[in-house]
Amino acid sequence: MKIALLLPANIYFCPYIKIYTSILEEAGISYDIIYWDKDGLNEPASHIFKKRASVNANKYAKILDYIRYSSFLKRIIKKNNYSTIIVFGPQISIFLYSFLNKRYPLSFIFDYRDLSIEQLFKKKFDKILSISALNVISSPGFKKCLPENQQYVISHNCNIQEVESALLTNKAYIHTEAPSKIKVLTIGAIRDYEENVSIINALKNNDNFELQIIGKGPASDKIQKYVIDNNIQNVRIVGFYPKDQEANYIANTDIMNIYYPRRLSHDTALSNRFYSSIIHGIPMITTKDTIQGNYTEEYGLGLAIEDTSNLAGQLLNFFNNLNRTEYNNSRKILLKTIKKDYYLFKNEILKALS
Repeated sequence: MKIALLLPANIYFCPYIKIYTSILEEAGISYDIIYWDKDGLNEPASHIFKKRASVNANKYAKILDYIRYSSFLKRIIKKNNYSTIIVFGPQISIFLYSFLNKRYPLSFIFDYRDLSIEQLFKKKFDKILSISALNVISSPGFKKCLPENQQYVISHNCNIQEVESALLTNKAYIHTEAPSKIKVLTIGAIRDYEENVSIINALKNNDNFELQIIGKGPASDKIQKYVIDNNIQNVRIVGFYPKDQEANYIANTDIMNIYYPRRLSHDTALSNRFYSSIIHGIPMITTKDTIQGNYTEEYGLGLAIEDTSNLAGQLLNFFNNLNRTEYNNSRKILLKTIKKDYYLFKNEILKALS
């Protein structure tokens, strides 16, 4: 048995791939990773589609690129005759629908982690879900945007070993008292310009706060220019970083910024930062009335805000009144739910591959 994992982008931007490869390796199942090197990172993998892609390209150029990538995928799959393939993302699945229906009906796994093009092709997307052996989603919030006539299993965007380790430790919060200077961290893919600038403006040049923006994305260069042009002194910006350094950045902060715009795609998703916040015991800033905001409020995980108009005062009040024991107990309840979901997901994956 050999499996192909089809990624829609660079491996760097698909950290969830490790959830699958760990399960496959533990089960002794060989696999090939096939990805689109959109950013020219040249990461090692079994097969690489080398074609730079611009986020500013028009929709016709993007469609043509997906057609080319789909053709590349078909050639590789036919040549290697994989027993099963795992398709990540709605874009690839839609462009490969006829191929999947002909060659892999009820024998491929579909993994869904972001709302995207499928919202425009709902009938075809429903057909894709109906011919897959297993439909995996990364957030229960997606269910309200997906067909109700299908079954879904949840795969959280986190490492199960880190979840289990976090459950074993009794450390409540990285600091035992309110910090003298609150460090606010934005880490990972930096996509949302207006929301990040809104956070910056709410806390800029305030001696009580230090902001760190660690990572790269469509908005990162523009944010850096804004900080320089406006002479903002308490913001530190770092670009690409090794993933093995991520925990160090998180360990040296006080609160995670996950304040996102009010869009359906953002309202329903659980981000990598959300899990990092829970695992490492770092409170978070989220957007109110979204799935992340709802979890934040239900479990007392930080601040769920509508806007940033009084963010400085809210943060100072939060840390001055934070009960670290209650915070830790609440996050562990959620971690136990995530652990339970993981083992259900793992069993379903192995069942689909058997």
